[in-house]
Amino acid sequence: MTSHRIHAIVDVSECGVCEELRKHDFEVRYTHTLRPSLKLIKDFDPEIILLDVDANTTGKVKRITQAARAHFSRPFVVLLKSGRAVPEPSLFYDTILVKPFIFHKLKETIENLLASRSDYVVQLPPFTLDRRTQVLSGPKGKVRLNPKMTRLMEAFMLHPGETLSQLYLMQEVWQLSTLQDIRTLHVHIRWLRELIEPDPSQPQYLKTVFRNRGYVFEISGQPQFGGAPLLPEL
Repeated sequence: MTSHRIHAIVDVSECGVCEELRKHDFEVRYTHTLRPSLKLIKDFDPEIILLDVDANTTGKVKRITQAARAHFSRPFVVLLKSGRAVPEPSLFYDTILVKPFIFHKLKETIENLLASRSDYVVQLPPFTLDRRTQVLSGPKGKVRLNPKMTRLMEAFMLHPGETLSQLYLMQEVWQLSTLQDIRTLHVHIRWLRELIEPDPSQPQYLKTVFRNRGYVFEISGQPQFGGAPLLPEL
């Protein structure tokens, strides 16, 4: 069995969780305070972060989840907490496990998250997009996109050969129902073409539909889901 990297941030009363994880072939690192936690995320490259909300301040939880979101491999974040109140929306996390819980429930949660990892990968040759790490691979190599460009590329890859209107893209990517900020879309389209087109001035893949009706991603075939995670070049 492959040893998975788990960064466990829990209070002393929950430390038995670390030992149970190690017994099941998980490689675990345990920290108490903020600075070592941030350093561990950076250096250890965890696949899962277990974060005890009750044992940490709101500010600390926010900093740790922000670090997880910014990390190049985008580890999964599991919040451990008592009560059923949902944490504030600004926190980055994948799921919540309500205490008390049996170890089997934690193990099942972790295994399900790890098993879902490949679902974030979309393949539409010659392009592959990892929606979690925001890495795009294509004829011009591999590049990490910003969040909006990731959403934009995803929209095109999920609808090959279809005309996507500017309004549709503004709604899907920016959650705007008007074309008031349409220049933002035009700028992102230009950036995306610079990354994927052999000659951005004469688009081969991402084409403008006549009279600016929208854009079409001219690739035949249907997107396939699954594959090895894509990580950025470090």
